[in-house]
Amino acid sequence: MEFLVAGFEIIEQEPGLEGMYKAAELPGRICYGSQDKMSPGTAEKFCNGLMKSNHGAPLEHGTVYLKAPIEEKYRFCDELGKTMYFDSILNHYENNNYSKVSYNEEYIYVTTNLRVLFENGWMDDLQYWCEPTEFHERRYQVRFQVDRFTGEEFLRHRVASFNRESTRYVLFTKEKFGGDSIKYIIPVWMLDKQDKIDMLKGWTISDFCGVVEDYEDGLVGMDEITAWMFALKACEWSYCILTNRFGWKAEQARTVLPCAISSPLIKTAFISDWEHFFSLRALGTTGKPHPQAAELAVPLMDEFIKRGYLPKDFAEKKD
Repeated sequence: MEFLVAGFEIIEQEPGLEGMYKAAELPGRICYGSQDKMSPGTAEKFCNGLMKSNHGAPLEHGTVYLKAPIEEKYRFCDELGKTMYFDSILNHYENNNYSKVSYNEEYIYVTTNLRVLFENGWMDDLQYWCEPTEFHERRYQVRFQVDRFTGEEFLRHRVASFNRESTRYVLFTKEKFGGDSIKYIIPVWMLDKQDKIDMLKGWTISDFCGVVEDYEDGLVGMDEITAWMFALKACEWSYCILTNRFGWKAEQARTVLPCAISSPLIKTAFISDWEHFFSLRALGTTGKPHPQAAELAVPLMDEFIKRGYLPKDFAEKKD
């Protein structure tokens, strides 16, 4: 057993097309637990493989910033004496839910993602690639170290892009994933109990059962920490037995995994979507956030404000 504290990391997309490919590679690697295969020069090849297999979800994390001359707003064709609006950059993205468009007298500014270009056959639009300007709505990527069910709450926010470690493809009994040692997230209300958690994680199933005074009346011999640890130890033990002894695949054995397992999650979203996330998960505008959601959302919101992604008075405006 291994116990982790929930946390987050803001990941800045690196410049250029290579940066876009890297931003898409990381979520895809996390999904399959293959981060160890990342190295300089692998990103574009990995993304091309995703395109070939039509696995579009990781591609969403590669943010695309385009800047096209305003003339691209007006591509016309004449048919039967009528001037018709036809296949313009503006028409592409203004009608796409995963893109944001603005323009002035000189240029059209588009923020979108690699999946939009790939699935719509617009890859040629990368000729208009640019680094983000003040006229582009920015997208930001965050990697969360989070338990499975808090991650489920975060997944409810669309049209953001998400990828998480797959319990279908990641077999936790493999040495690279811990070798019979499953990772769990310590709930925020138990952070002051880490000493006892560290002591109990070496216990066997027999050790836990030995403290039960009377099974008929429930686990009366256990305190709350021991009871919680017993449940996780039983799940880990069952998972290892099913995979090691009976040869179950990860997609089969995952049925015994508990909500507390560590479930790495990457989210990439427009700043407007992050604002909505913070209003619910940090500020509780629709009701008190779950403690494990607020544990991450509040300091992340504070970091967004510190970095200038959000205005300094963001929280006050949401009250």
